[in-house]
Amino acid sequence: MGSSSRCWVAALSLLLLAACGGRTPERAVLLQARTGGGEQPWIEIEQRLRFSPTLIEALDSGIPLQLGYRFDWCEGAHAQGAQLQLRYAPLGAHYELAGIAGPARRFAQRAALLAALDRVRLPLAKAPPAECALVAEVALQLTALPTPLRFPALFEPDQWRLVSAETRWPPAPR
Repeated sequence: MGSSSRCWVAALSLLLLAACGGRTPERAVLLQARTGGGEQPWIEIEQRLRFSPTLIEALDSGIPLQLGYRFDWCEGAHAQGAQLQLRYAPLGAHYELAGIAGPARRFAQRAALLAALDRVRLPLAKAPPAECALVAEVALQLTALPTPLRFPALFEPDQWRLVSAETRWPPAPR
């Protein structure tokens, strides 16, 4: 392989790495979290998500968008995750929010769906320990996009990336 070929491979590799990484705190912020539930534990997240015009267009075109949540207590000893899927059903002319316990919630308008994302309650597999701090983050799951959209999403991260910063909350007071 010649030196110019190696330079092109190196440049392409750097471009791919730059497109893959990075958080978007201006578009995804976790504001507050609380847990509860007893037999069926849950976590309620208050968040501010701002979808790019490309994400809105994809949703309105019937492309499902999946949000992945990661919760971590006790420095990784009690990690859990949850998924939410947003989609538009053109035949039914409604938007859906699925992944929350129970059936998918339906919305007549996109604005109502996006407003419902301001506060979500997600089921947990087991109750978190009260004595540990919580670390949480949310991200749009690019791997859940239909295959033909994954490549454009890689090269237009400003339009397709929605990743919060890791947010830490201290243990709940006793």
